[in-house]
Amino acid sequence: MIIVADCGTTKCDWALADETDTKFISGTGFNPVHAKEDYIYKCVKEALSNVEASTVEAVYFYGAGCMPGNPTQRVQNVLKKLYPNAEIFVTDDLTGAATALFKNDDGIACILGTGSNAGLYKKGKIVKKIPSMGYILGDEGSGASLGRRLINAMYKSDFSEQHREMFERECMVNYNDIINGVYRSDKPAAFLAEFVPFIKEHISDAMFRNLVFCEFDLFFVKNIIRIDNYKSYNIGFVGSVAAHFKEILDDVARFYSLTVTDTLQRPIERLAEYHIQNCQ
Repeated sequence: MIIVADCGTTKCDWALADETDTKFISGTGFNPVHAKEDYIYKCVKEALSNVEASTVEAVYFYGAGCMPGNPTQRVQNVLKKLYPNAEIFVTDDLTGAATALFKNDDGIACILGTGSNAGLYKKGKIVKKIPSMGYILGDEGSGASLGRRLINAMYKSDFSEQHREMFERECMVNYNDIINGVYRSDKPAAFLAEFVPFIKEHISDAMFRNLVFCEFDLFFVKNIIRIDNYKSYNIGFVGSVAAHFKEILDDVARFYSLTVTDTLQRPIERLAEYHIQNCQ
């Protein structure tokens, strides 16, 4: 059996593949930059509780925050503890997105989920990457950034009083809930991203559409156009935010003379397919 994982801050998708079948499981996500080893162990163990460790030959783990050094080492330690006989491969989620989108071809791979990221993928590797810098300093176009922009607009009176009342009623929050969720919760980025469904529900309103358009435009300005000859590459996206607002994303891409060639809400199926083919 091989295990393939696509792990974000909010959710982790797993694929379990043997000679006859592939099963898909969703579990709790984590970012090893912030998460401690015992929490990572708990998340993995809960998601894969029915997996017999002795049957696992290899684990391919693609995760948000899996940068070289301690974050990647924490994930490797957990996986090696759980599957001592397996080969363990841990790398970043952007490489996973690019592999799912392009396999062995070249292109610009982008992530728009709870966080965001982008990079140029050539010959199976990310060769140019603009750092995402996380939900405080970056993550343009992400669910966290959309949530932050929405909340700021609601309480700084960019939206009407009626809009704010609708927001608080439908999302069942008030100002104090927002402050607690952002500044006192364990997962502030995930908290902010929880407001994306509200934006989607009201996307026919020009105010909400403009909010999303501006965030996506900022993503292109800060990430895509910084890549040399960006117009000469295919560009693809993975993540729930990209999938939810595909029409707006395509509009912004056209503004920069680009065509989005592929949009995947969940790359796990393509990643599983890729590793199954390459294990044969």
